[in-house]
Amino acid sequence: MDKSQSTLRRFGMSAIAAGAILFASGQASAAEEGTDLGEKLLYEGKVHEHVVELKELLGENDLLDATHSFDSTFDAHTAEAVRNFQAENDLLVDGLPGVQTLGALSELSHGDTGYLVEELQKDLAELGLYGFNIDGIFGPITEEALVIFQSNHGVTEDPQGVAGPETYAALHEVTSRYNPGVNQTEPAQEAAPAEEPVVEEPVQEEVPAEEPVAEETPAEEPVVEEPAQEEAPAEEAVQAESTTEAAQATSNETDGTTLNMEATAYTAYCEGCSGVTFTGIDLRSNPDQKVVAVDPDVIPLGSIVEVEGYGRAVAGDIGGAIQGNKIDLFMPSREDALNFGRQNVSVTIVETP
Repeated sequence: MDKSQSTLRRFGMSAIAAGAILFASGQASAAEEGTDLGEKLLYEGKVHEHVVELKELLGENDLLDATHSFDSTFDAHTAEAVRNFQAENDLLVDGLPGVQTLGALSELSHGDTGYLVEELQKDLAELGLYGFNIDGIFGPITEEALVIFQSNHGVTEDPQGVAGPETYAALHEVTSRYNPGVNQTEPAQEAAPAEEPVVEEPVQEEVPAEEPVAEETPAEEPVVEEPAQEEAPAEEAVQAESTTEAAQATSNETDGTTLNMEATAYTAYCEGCSGVTFTGIDLRSNPDQKVVAVDPDVIPLGSIVEVEGYGRAVAGDIGGAIQGNKIDLFMPSREDALNFGRQNVSVTIVETP
């Protein structure tokens, strides 16, 4: 979805004002242009056109006021506003606007299109409520599936058919996006639509005429849901300091790499520990967050990694003994850390800043 257009419309901004904001975001990396909000990692120090859209959404929710600069730089005020929104709405508090936070801020509804809608459709498909193509069009089929999910999970604070904060908080509990350990072998238990869904019509407003958006059409096989476990991963990667565009390009070359690493475990309550990671994650306040300590020369800080037997985590910490192909996994208790001991694991770098 072209969320910049959607956001600016909600604010009732003029074309001149919109142009000024988009011009201010011209410092963003050319390699990342043309993507939808949510596709690129945003973190403190990041300069990107999507930061402008994020700030507008935060402003719409009264979390940033006119005294703050609505430019393309993700500053400390922006990170704090994101954390406040997450805390107020029972979302994972990490200061990182991932799919969950951006979707909740955007309050997706009928007529929206783009990446965030695609990700919502994937979640609903996993629950067995949406058995159609993942096309990024929020039409009547997506809306019907969302309404059923909200009814099944007691979502009452969000308007019916609108994916707001309470909806995303509920999705957090039952989908593998946020719980990688969700069992992948049993079928979904959610109630599916009883009637033949209405065929979706293309969205005309934000799609170029020469490339019309396809209608929502039935997929070959619907994706099914599995029962969730209790652990909750980090929503997105953490980045404490700004990096240059050249460094980012180098980091991106590691995406998809799988490493064999020696893994140990640690807690937030060891002697001399503050409970706050190198990148600022408060582990004592977020004991369920998946965080790993890495050697930044091997895995860039802020990366999302998939650790064998541990799940998807944020590379958000460092350690004096963590050099080379070594990794330290955060555990909520000392007992868990001791039980883990020392193991050799496969670590896949899913995405880098």
